[in-house]
Amino acid sequence: MSMSVCAVPPPGAPVIRLTLAGTGEPLLRMEKRLSCAAAGAGVQLELEIRKDLPVLGIPHAQTPVVLHDGKRIFSGLPRTEAIEAWMKNPV
Repeated sequence: MSMSVCAVPPPGAPVIRLTLAGTGEPLLRMEKRLSCAAAGAGVQLELEIRKDLPVLGIPHAQTPVVLHDGKRIFSGLPRTEAIEAWMKNPV
């Protein structure tokens, strides 16, 4: 089984910096969704992956969690389309 590859954003595309916190398969799935959403939104993604959940104060049951400027923007595994919509208009 092969995974699909997402498009690459154009050079000079805006950059969004996010932190992804979690572990295991859900973390990998969310990382893929974030990458695909960024490509679809035409932005470059700078992703910091954190697995030290207790240090972040995030209960394992709420992971994966995506943070933007220290604020939680996604919990669990939202649809790629929802992530892409947010990336087009991050608030």
